[in-house]
Amino acid sequence: MPGEITPGETTPGETLPDGPTSDRPTSRGSAGDLPAAMARLAELFAPAADVPSQAAPWTPVVESRRDDRLIVRCGEIMLKAHPIGTDPRSLAARLRVAARPALREVLLGPLALAGQPATFVAQVGSQLVSAWPAGRALGARDVDAAPWTRAGALLARLHRQPLGLGDLATVPTANVLRRLTDRVTRLRPHAAHPLVAPVLAAHDTLGRPTASRPGRPTTVVHGDWHFGQLVEMPGVGWRIIDVDDLGLGDPAWDLARPAAWFACGLLSLERWASLLDAYRAGGGPAVPADDDPWPVLDLPARALTVEYAATAVAAHLGLGQDSTSDHGPAGTAAPLEDVDREFVAACARIHEAHV
Repeated sequence: MPGEITPGETTPGETLPDGPTSDRPTSRGSAGDLPAAMARLAELFAPAADVPSQAAPWTPVVESRRDDRLIVRCGEIMLKAHPIGTDPRSLAARLRVAARPALREVLLGPLALAGQPATFVAQVGSQLVSAWPAGRALGARDVDAAPWTRAGALLARLHRQPLGLGDLATVPTANVLRRLTDRVTRLRPHAAHPLVAPVLAAHDTLGRPTASRPGRPTTVVHGDWHFGQLVEMPGVGWRIIDVDDLGLGDPAWDLARPAAWFACGLLSLERWASLLDAYRAGGGPAVPADDDPWPVLDLPARALTVEYAATAVAAHLGLGQDSTSDHGPAGTAAPLEDVDREFVAACARIHEAHV
């Protein structure tokens, strides 16, 4: 049973828990008009997607723009411009994991460049671009349509992926704490603000968390898992997407976000149990098969509670653009929603429980 983050009744209007052989990328186009430049890459990835090349230019449709990350759709191909500063070797290693045949039924595999079957990255200006088959994503209100059982089974299969010595040397550490560190850093200069103070106080209860934890299994983990990271592919079913934070770490981190929503009373017991039971049935190593899962989920769930609250408060105060929702430009304040306030209140409870 969750401890410090006391569960309550699930709120009305329940929403989903957010949200190559060569490492050298291929360049094409100009970064001046990024969507159009990305669209010109589509023909290079089209053969891998079994999409015929076309004489007319590919028409880009911007699906999402967050900070300096951009996702553009061109027909049945999704192109993702990764944030400026993304390490090309780490990204290439993550894409190679996603392309493994053993994970074909778990992760959506990237598209390779034409004539370069092990190269999954191109470059436009200063940004690395990857390409993916298009699928159907879930909306925030698709609670009833969400594949709770399938999601648990997919996570279990990902976490059970065998690791060899080569993986330990080449697969990066999972970026499970990247957002938390960034958001808390934004808030620190505003520590006296009444919305900021409980978030920073809860953060101080976390100690110094790491992706891997002593006494815990280390597996391949997604690093930023939530239901927005699922797409339904025609004829094959659900797959996990977005491997930017994938790497080695404690698999409990991938259950942290839904665990935090459940603990805050924002996710029903029925849905949480459906996800967790399917994960256990699939042999997922993050939690005990029969015992209380909360001793291993408590720290990751608290960390994700702080991350969510810090992200919402930073966006509300206009402290840089929010990377987990499509707000306006940096410096533009975003409204604080009821769900956001629940997470801030949970931070206050976390702090009180550790005083």
